[in-house]
Amino acid sequence: MDKVKENLELNIREINDGKIILKSYPKRMIATLSTRCNSRCIMCEVVKKQWDMPQKTMKEIESLLPYMQSVNWQGGEVFLLESFEKLFIESLKNEHLHQTIVTNGMLLNDKWIDLLTEANIELTISIDGLDKEIYEKIRYGSKFDVLINNLNRLNDIRKKKNSRLSLKMHTVVMRSNYKFADKFIDFAEKYNFDIVYMMPIWGGQEIDENIYIGDNHDIIANLSKNIELALSKSKQFGINFFHSLPVVKENHSNTSDNDNIEVKEEDNKKQHCNNGVDIKKELFCYLPWQQLNIDPGGEVRPGCLCSKPIGNIQQDSILDIWNSLNMQEYRKRVLDNPQNWCNNDCLNGSIPEDLRRV
Repeated sequence: MDKVKENLELNIREINDGKIILKSYPKRMIATLSTRCNSRCIMCEVVKKQWDMPQKTMKEIESLLPYMQSVNWQGGEVFLLESFEKLFIESLKNEHLHQTIVTNGMLLNDKWIDLLTEANIELTISIDGLDKEIYEKIRYGSKFDVLINNLNRLNDIRKKKNSRLSLKMHTVVMRSNYKFADKFIDFAEKYNFDIVYMMPIWGGQEIDENIYIGDNHDIIANLSKNIELALSKSKQFGINFFHSLPVVKENHSNTSDNDNIEVKEEDNKKQHCNNGVDIKKELFCYLPWQQLNIDPGGEVRPGCLCSKPIGNIQQDSILDIWNSLNMQEYRKRVLDNPQNWCNNDCLNGSIPEDLRRV
């Protein structure tokens, strides 16, 4: 714990001093380990690029884990990667580390369920349909009955062990499922999910699933009502529900429809996880000082919507990229004027502020 605390204290000092070359290490990482997957989701672009993270990079991540607060393992499907089991077991030696695993849930066998329920992790299961027809249409190759069976087995073991595992549902909202937004909360309550997160589909115009392309005001209005129901149900069930969906709020004035578009965030915002260390410098975004995303193909960015890669782990080490000229440029521009640099979805409030201030 000393290493992570010392790293965090150094990181906060460097932020407060406006440093663009850092001695501190990333406190958070989102690592795509592979694009291998046992599903072919209709909205997924990841599987089009064949890629496995090099072993040298996995070893480097392992060496950084004692300094980090959180890591998000994702794919593809991480449980298809043979080397992930060893990496995960090694990661458990860092008791302070908050881990998230993103999966479609198809490969949750007895061995993995036993291992996961011994750990203090967040298991995120991607679920975009609540019945066999819609689920298997969207997540082609996955089986709804396998999902339900695995959820039941997982919850049985969670209960027996009084497990610390937190269960999260991740839902991509699109034309095929937007009418059922509030019903996802019912599903979450039935299968003991602690958290539900909904996000809009990106792309999808080729399959006519993107409800945010073109004039779909009636659809957005219908979705907005269902999101309000979802929020109400989540409070009733004690489920932490948040989303990054553009929705229509109630019109209590003479403003236009365009003025009434907003993003609803979770009611009780998470406290920034800085172990009581105060950040004195107010920045629009802290990700270039605190986070790295490793994408399919090895491209590295400071955040999920940062459009310009800062390097590639197939050419350079993580720490070389962490203070590369491109990363220095990100930090300098966020310090000077993010309006001419950052993604419009972040600038106009379409993305929850907490995602920029982890």
